[in-house]
Amino acid sequence: MPLPVYLSNLITEFKELKPPTRCPPALLDDAWYLYVRKAIDILIYIWTRVWDPSPENTIGDPTMCFLALASIKSDSSWASAVEVTPVIARLFFCMRAVFLFNLYLDNPTPEIVWKQHLDLEQWYYKGTYSTFSSLCTLQRAASAIAFAMPSLLAFIWFDPDKTKFI
Repeated sequence: MPLPVYLSNLITEFKELKPPTRCPPALLDDAWYLYVRKAIDILIYIWTRVWDPSPENTIGDPTMCFLALASIKSDSSWASAVEVTPVIARLFFCMRAVFLFNLYLDNPTPEIVWKQHLDLEQWYYKGTYSTFSSLCTLQRAASAIAFAMPSLLAFIWFDPDKTKFI
């Protein structure tokens, strides 16, 4: 998948950093901070831009590409809506956590937090052209399909010789 130059540079810088030996680390030192800051920067960059499809990548958005690939089962069939909704829910949680973590990572003042919130706000609401909004639409559709699908009936068989009703 072709990536923008800035994102490629972020990924290269991230690969050059040494990951913390244990997570969470005993001490929040500079190495841990740089590693986490770079990971957050990569995710924020991916989730705060419009990804246009290209001949090499007809989906465009890397998060949607991941979701499409994660929906393919080992036998090359597509996963059902019931199997896909937990993946979408995890992506929602991850996006919200990363946006929130980004606001408070640098110990900013309340004014800076509010300004950063306003800068990111358009990227984590439904109704805008964003990864978050696309996930909302897919989650709604997958949930509707999952709830509409008939499931196996749950029967309880009683053995009249061994079952006693009190």
